Amino acid sequence: MSVWENEYPTSSEYAHYYAGYVENVPKENIIDTLNAQMHEVYTFFNSIPGDKAYHSYEKGKWTIKQIIGHLIETERVFAYRALAISRRDPHPLPSMEQDDYVKYSNYNSRSISNLANEYLAVRISTIHLFQNMTKEMISLKGTASGFEFTVRAFPFIIAGHELHHMEVIKEKYL
Repeated sequence: MSVWENEYPTSSEYAHYYAGYVENVPKENIIDTLNAQMHEVYTFFNSIPGDKAYHSYEKGKWTIKQIIGHLIETERVFAYRALAISRRDPHPLPSMEQDDYVKYSNYNSRSISNLANEYLAVRISTIHLFQNMTKEMISLKGTASGFEFTVRAFPFIIAGHELHHMEVIKEKYL
């Protein structure tokens, strides 16, 4: 039986502003969810026409390439937070200023296939990280961005964050 069977974070296990993401994730084995998302999203990213990749639905909004990059780097940050907390790192972890991360990136100069491949590599790494944790590890608590989190919450935040941005891409960009 997987460590992640019947595991779902309560609202006290993450910052309140992630509630919308977590609540949209099915109450199923999160490793299965992350794996299914990986295949669906990788295929979807590779189907985006090149002329749409630079599209922004409104002045000042990110392009599709920038959203893909944002998903990649945010997943890395959340996975690192889970890793640090699961290893009992006592230090509070910093916040991430997403607009600055995207502003100082080079996502628009990269191909969709290059970004899709990096997404795939990061997601595979994320799955390996979480599927090899113990029950004790996923119950550990730590501080990130000034809020207390459990390790258990992070894969649900990752999955919900991705669901949110996929919906935005489909509704406003394509």
